[in-house]
Amino acid sequence: MTEKHEWISLSQAGIKLGHDRSYVSLWLRRHPNNMPKEYLMETGTVKLISLEGIEWIKKQTKKEGVLVSNKGANGDQHLEVTILGVTLLTIHFTGRVRGKLVA
Repeated sequence: MTEKHEWISLSQAGIKLGHDRSYVSLWLRRHPNNMPKEYLMETGTVKLISLEGIEWIKKQTKKEGVLVSNKGANGDQHLEVTILGVTLLTIHFTGRVRGKLVA
């Protein structure tokens, strides 16, 4: 099966995907057992990925960007900036949030 694929290092794959050299190895750590085994090969201490494997990661990454795992995080939200007990700014929005949420 290894004869059918063209293999490159994980760091080269990260660059090919438009990210830094550690992108693919970190992605694989964050998603253990997700990648089909035929797209990965280990030779000693070096891991290689096929060009098909890079395309597979690209498709999976696009799905992650579109799917939202927590529907509760997508409701109407308010972000409030308070300094010395005075509310300076209230922002209302719908979507995913980082920061202090006010019900």
